[in-house]
Amino acid sequence: MAKKPTVPTANPIAPEIYADRASAVALRGNVARITLASERSVEDNAVTDAVVAGHIALSVRGFLHLYAQMQSVVTQMEASGLIKRPDAEAKKPAKPAAKTASKTPKKPTRRRTTQTKKT
Repeated sequence: MAKKPTVPTANPIAPEIYADRASAVALRGNVARITLASERSVEDNAVTDAVVAGHIALSVRGFLHLYAQMQSVVTQMEASGLIKRPDAEAKKPAKPAAKTASKTPKKPTRRRTTQTKKT
């Protein structure tokens, strides 16, 4: 029987990192790596520059767990009306297209080949 993941112990001195975005996500070997970035003002405050705020390295299993948790939060945000998926506009029924006389060409059928065993 698989062990349930334990609840992590609170660590009041653990750093909290703020980021405006994930600037890169990559899988190298069995480690998923996320680079976080923050926007920083330059001298005149009109222009911002992206600066690396931190890095996260996760096992593939940890990355998938994070992904599931993030999907859950996005679903909650949609349900509360906080955000709307951009593809919701694309799902609206479009005006029916004019019918054309041409037919869609059929895909060629694949022939099965049998291999004979040489003795």
